[in-house]
Amino acid sequence: MDYVTDTHGLIWYLTNNKKLGRKAEILFERADKGKITIIIPSIVLAEIISICEKKRANLKIGEVFDKIKNSSNYIIYDLSLSVLESVLSIKNIPEMHDRIIVATSLLGGFGLITKDEEIVNSGIVKSVW
Repeated sequence: MDYVTDTHGLIWYLTNNKKLGRKAEILFERADKGKITIIIPSIVLAEIISICEKKRANLKIGEVFDKIKNSSNYIIYDLSLSVLESVLSIKNIPEMHDRIIVATSLLGGFGLITKDEEIVNSGIVKSVW
């Protein structure tokens, strides 16, 4: 199974942050070895740009882009009309960015790397942390 990542999961993996759950870390390591694919919603990259610009993570956006460009196991999932239509059906997650991430997971039938309590408690998608 392939997985969508949320913003924290990707940042914490790339910065070796101990807050990243062990199961999530294993999934990223498997992607690095070419065994699974990590899907990155474009909204996640937009959030990472903002975080990097505000210097809230020890990470440079160019490093993130290079990681994606140099791997066939990290792919970007564009914010499309299909994603936005799916967002409309997600009522019990209030934050729009999270709804977009969940919609991306739903559309592709992917698991979701997240520890976000609202997403996990919604039970809408299979989450891993």
